[in-house]
Amino acid sequence: MKRRLGGAIFTAVLLSAIRHAGEAASGSVVPTQHSISDDGGLEYAAERAGGCGTIRLGETTVATLHNEPIVTVFANGAALTLLLDTGAEATILTPAVAQRIGAQRPRIEFERQMHGITGSLPTGEVELRSFTIGGVEIPWRRVRVAPIEIVNAFSGPLDGVLGADTLSSFDIDLDLPGHRMVLYGKQICAVAAPAWSAPYVRIAAGRSPGGRLFFPAQLDGHRISALFDTGAQFSVLSTRAALALGVNEAVLAHDPVVTVRGVIAEQLSGRIHRFSRLEVGRDIFIRNPEIDVADIRLSEADLVLGIDFLRSQRIWMSYGSQQIFLLGRT
Repeated sequence: MKRRLGGAIFTAVLLSAIRHAGEAASGSVVPTQHSISDDGGLEYAAERAGGCGTIRLGETTVATLHNEPIVTVFANGAALTLLLDTGAEATILTPAVAQRIGAQRPRIEFERQMHGITGSLPTGEVELRSFTIGGVEIPWRRVRVAPIEIVNAFSGPLDGVLGADTLSSFDIDLDLPGHRMVLYGKQICAVAAPAWSAPYVRIAAGRSPGGRLFFPAQLDGHRISALFDTGAQFSVLSTRAALALGVNEAVLAHDPVVTVRGVIAEQLSGRIHRFSRLEVGRDIFIRNPEIDVADIRLSEADLVLGIDFLRSQRIWMSYGSQQIFLLGRT
């Protein structure tokens, strides 16, 4: 039996930054424009007179350790090591870390639930005096506190999770092959575009009440909904969606067994199934992908695309315009 760890929905961690020549200097404005194709094909950034533009705010390094991506942030002046988790709805600290940095409980505190792969966990809230990533001030300084379990094989226990409530304050250029994350000013217009000169794929996305971006994909010729989860080491398809695709229990019974462990210590048993073809956008596809099939329960997505997919991709997440961009690699 194989054991796989997850984050937000499953666990992982991210870190690093290597600057690329030709990109905008920090704080400069790079107006961009792109033609929007109905089929989600390759598009190009170009100069234009006005409208949405990209404002580069800062950059942080990203280290991927044992297939886990980690970022360093500063809260109340202390350096924290967090799981960069686009699949997590909220930024979460462990109780021990919140106490160590002197985080204060707010005067008015709301009861909130953190949703895992099988259930939910009550969480508290604290307010931070300061909160920065790559030198960039985070406007929302209230974070959740919960007894989550995130252990990196090399660095030991992590301090928490950096989730969508924080990331959605920006446009995020996430370059896992280049080991870096760049923060840009949030674009909110329909013609938003990345600050890239190379061809890219545009994907129109929806945004869940929890702030996660989800989008259509094709798996073995069937349309499903998917989301990018940097907190998941491996991609996972819900059992319900697999059955709808014709992968019945008799077929799954011949696949290798896998255990998926969630961030709030829950575990699911699943199977590793080989599908024929996965398409994300019109021009990004994978032949014969191996995807875990487990009884995950998400309201907005059937498929969680984890680090096994993302580690070779450069993606731009525009939360304000509800679009995702990928460099045009096949």
